[in-house]
Amino acid sequence: MLVKWCRCKLTAQNDVSISEKKTSDHKYVSFVVKKEPWNKYKLEDKSILKTKFILINVTMTKSLDEVSEEWEKNKKPVEIGMGIQSTTVVGVEVPTELRGTPTPIIEELRSSIIEEDLDFETLNGEYWNEYQLENRIKLKVKNTLINVAKSSKFDSMGAPIYLVDGSVSIKASLPKSTKGKFVLKKA
Repeated sequence: MLVKWCRCKLTAQNDVSISEKKTSDHKYVSFVVKKEPWNKYKLEDKSILKTKFILINVTMTKSLDEVSEEWEKNKKPVEIGMGIQSTTVVGVEVPTELRGTPTPIIEELRSSIIEEDLDFETLNGEYWNEYQLENRIKLKVKNTLINVAKSSKFDSMGAPIYLVDGSVSIKASLPKSTKGKFVLKKA
């Protein structure tokens, strides 16, 4: 399982800038999953590829109370760093004629590509996942499929193994009580 961390900075304009650095000064923030749907794609070989972005942890450098206190003291916008830990689950429904003998050990998967850059069609849209953080910040995250390659290897069910590349878009909605208390800082 691949677990990723990204560090974000929130701003007054609700913009999010992202860097791939971990920071040790972050505190964990609880959240509730409001929506975490599957995205589905029909590949040119007739397989159905399914992806799901899963949020694991959220961290922040400051609580909204700390931001309010700092803003009241200095009357200047305050920067907040946010960390997001996530993974993307990928599954595939494969037609019978594409199945093969499971490959017991997968080494050099990239070198076993037999079809690069498969065309695909989005079947159900690419949905925004929605999360409500304990501090009233709302996060929206969208996982977008970019590239799919098919290998000559097969999983334990005999399905071809696909390599999937995607990107994640993040939007944050801050509580109205924080309006004007944040500043845009590029990560």
